Amino acid sequence: MHSIASVKSASGAAKYFTKDDFVSGEYYTDEKAGDVSMWGGEGATAAGLTGTVSQEAFAKALSGELPSGEKVEVRDGRRPGFDLTFSAPKSVSVMAYIAGDKRILGPDGAQTKAVQQTMAWVEKNIAAGRITKDGKTETLKTGNLVYALFQHDTSRALDPQAHIHAIVANMTQMPDGKWQALDAQKLWASNTVIGSIYHSFLRNELEKLGYQTRMDGKHGTFEIVGVPKAVLEVFSQRREQIMEKAAELGIVSPKGRDGVTVNTRDPKLNVEDRDGLVLDWMAKAAEQGFDGKKLLEGALENAAKAEQRENAGPIGRGYTVIADAVKVAMETVSGLLRSPDPLVDRGFVRLAQSTGQANAQLAVASAIRSLSQREAAFDKDKVAKKAPRLRSQRRHHRPCRGEGRAAHREGQTPIRRDYPPRSEGRCGHDTRSASD
Repeated sequence: MHSIASVKSASGAAKYFTKDDFVSGEYYTDEKAGDVSMWGGEGATAAGLTGTVSQEAFAKALSGELPSGEKVEVRDGRRPGFDLTFSAPKSVSVMAYIAGDKRILGPDGAQTKAVQQTMAWVEKNIAAGRITKDGKTETLKTGNLVYALFQHDTSRALDPQAHIHAIVANMTQMPDGKWQALDAQKLWASNTVIGSIYHSFLRNELEKLGYQTRMDGKHGTFEIVGVPKAVLEVFSQRREQIMEKAAELGIVSPKGRDGVTVNTRDPKLNVEDRDGLVLDWMAKAAEQGFDGKKLLEGALENAAKAEQRENAGPIGRGYTVIADAVKVAMETVSGLLRSPDPLVDRGFVRLAQSTGQANAQLAVASAIRSLSQREAAFDKDKVAKKAPRLRSQRRHHRPCRGEGRAAHREGQTPIRRDYPPRSEGRCGHDTRSASD
């Protein structure tokens, strides 16, 4: 899940984000800080902000002040920054905290890598500032951001919820070297696109760790195969209880719900007792007959085999290349060499691609074709939003007999077609669009 919110107060944010979900006080500025906070972005590097995030430097950045002393012009109503929150699927948190897979979290973990890759995309495609010339205001891409990453471990309800806050300071360096406020319009508009990209990167990182994943909702959301649904539901009930109690009391504000959260919390749980919370989570999972150890062992074994193949000598690598080529051929040769689709590579160029590359091209082509049925022109961000969903549908979709015959006659691999939102195709498959 991904969300965007404004940072309302520079000093308030500095205090909040120097407080971990488990530990009160200046957690991010003590000896543990290297595990949970770091600067990021080309803008941060240019400004000299690297490594661990200190409370003082963080507060200054949100106030528009650089380490050099240079200040961004502050106008009335200026937002100090933006909070992009990247929450891992519940099954990912379960495997990290309950099964104890230490490869998922931390500065070099799959979650951090996925967020860093997503923020690099945001920086390249969305970071911009406005300039006014001859009375006309235009937006210029800058390709740089100043942001700090903070890793948190729990939801407000004290359920396991691995999430990272990417706090983007409201500043960017323009092509002429001047620092000024961000043009954040596209940042807000790209919320679901950013979420889809994050889920795609995270799914890829987890599959590198040996896990299998399954799609579970809109915008690329997924879960790890093998984590029982009952376990996921156990760690979602607390949130539901809080919302029900708030509704019963007529409380609708986030601050009011925070009060409900605290007042209805199990007195046996200590918010500052990390070990106690993890043991409580393990006990709840054990009641469902799950500890995640077998699933973790399988993932480690899968990852080890993949690494062996990667590190094999010339003969071993040659065998792998041949085996992969055969697999690609089996999946793509049926008609793809004769594919009339102008949006997809043809012939031996296509045959030489990996299965992932081939599926990605097909997903993008399908997204373009679907969008063009409804709009004469559309932004590339819409394609970026729709393609990951179509790609995942292609990976998990088995065509019905009629669909397969039609595709065979056309000389193409069957691709799931995109029908109007919330409708069903003849095969009975759910065909909701990514924009639902």
